[in-house]
Amino acid sequence: MERPSGGGITSGGQVVSFARPPVVEVVAGLVFSDYPAELTVFLSAFWTEELRREFPSLQLQPPYTPPEEQFDDRIVPAVSFQLGATFPAPRLWAAAEDGQELVQLQADWLAHNWRKVKPDGEYDRWEARRAALTRTYDALKDYLTGSGIAMPQIRQCEVTYVNHISLEGMPEGHGAVGSFLKGQEVLSRLGNVEQLTLQTSYKIDTGTRPVGRLHVKLNPALDASGKPVYVLELTARSAPATMDLETALSFLDSGRNAINNAFMGLTTESAHQRWGFEG
Repeated sequence: MERPSGGGITSGGQVVSFARPPVVEVVAGLVFSDYPAELTVFLSAFWTEELRREFPSLQLQPPYTPPEEQFDDRIVPAVSFQLGATFPAPRLWAAAEDGQELVQLQADWLAHNWRKVKPDGEYDRWEARRAALTRTYDALKDYLTGSGIAMPQIRQCEVTYVNHISLEGMPEGHGAVGSFLKGQEVLSRLGNVEQLTLQTSYKIDTGTRPVGRLHVKLNPALDASGKPVYVLELTARSAPATMDLETALSFLDSGRNAINNAFMGLTTESAHQRWGFEG
């Protein structure tokens, strides 16, 4: 993992590609501020009039409260809380017919998900995720403008990659962390590892100041068939700032590069070979 002198993780680097990547979900999202109170009603109408044909399945989910990244040497909270006099509006999940694509709509949150819902599902790469988020943002902006509602201001953005790392064929089960994770020699000094849980964060630097933060989580789990896997989740989230769409997309590109750097820095070459590393 490449590190600058400031101690953070860099957002540059080459494109990383695998023939059989372990990624099962990618989320690219925008956080809004200064949104009107009636926006939730218009989001429902936006789905009905603009998204329903492509995303016919609609579900109500609990609201997502995006954490706000701080860089003033305070402890970064793992959970954020939001207090208010009114019950928070639900989040709309609009899914494609096959369930692979998903749009999340909330007054202060817009996101596009790709999900691997079938074993042979193939990730369509970052460029498609970026383009999908851009199309939905532009469509929402046009719809709100046509309805006499100003588009909310983007305040933060984030991108998340979720990976399911198979341990199939490894009798140690969750103890086989060395099959994909670097640093096994350190972890094994106390004995054989039974399972590992990891959570850490890094500032994303430009060389002069942090522009965001990368969060890494690793947890043992079982797949749908009950076999042991590790879930490796990497999220790059920008620092809070007023930004336009192009600025947000630029950070998402940098965040995705930081995720690539972290993924390659944390995982072993033998695992890269199993996943079909293409450069």
